[in-house]
Amino acid sequence: MGIILVFIFSLMTIMGALSWWYAAHYNGLVGTTMILTIISVLGLLFSFGYVYEKGWVRPKQTQTTSTKNNVNSNLYFAQKSSESESIRQQHQNEQSILQQLQKSYGKNVGDVSFNQDTKTYTVTPTNAKYIQSVTTMWKYPKTNAKSIKTMSANYVKMSQSIDQSLKGSYTLQVKRSKSGPVILSIKNGQATAMNESKQ
Repeated sequence: MGIILVFIFSLMTIMGALSWWYAAHYNGLVGTTMILTIISVLGLLFSFGYVYEKGWVRPKQTQTTSTKNNVNSNLYFAQKSSESESIRQQHQNEQSILQQLQKSYGKNVGDVSFNQDTKTYTVTPTNAKYIQSVTTMWKYPKTNAKSIKTMSANYVKMSQSIDQSLKGSYTLQVKRSKSGPVILSIKNGQATAMNESKQ
């Protein structure tokens, strides 16, 4: 825009000056041409002022679009980075819960493992007395119904504590022994007791 104004008023100033010169030498309208020349000069000065303020050319729209694209791109990567950080933190929390469970069950019950894909914590008895106890309970479920109910209630509380700590839905399951089947599975506060025939 600025360069166009400068061009127009420069052309008008040159034409005005030539007209003024012509009028002065050939008995023309000297006053009129003088006024037009002065107006052209003022316009030329204004256009230079405009160029000084705004620059020679108007910024291209593509620059604005590019800036918007860069902002959107930065927001996208910031969001992805935040999601990755959130996932990483969740994995750390899951491992922290695993360590706590291993401490809680390690001495009197056995090993605890975690499957991240299925969100499942598995208690695998290694303590001989505990293995004998659960084996007897599941061998005679009717006689040991009360013991199974108490055991289930304890694991349900632990499962609810895990879900609350990790803000999600996780499965806590108990095996009968290292090589034995899963005998108890808890998810969303619901305990399911199983026997070998259901495996």
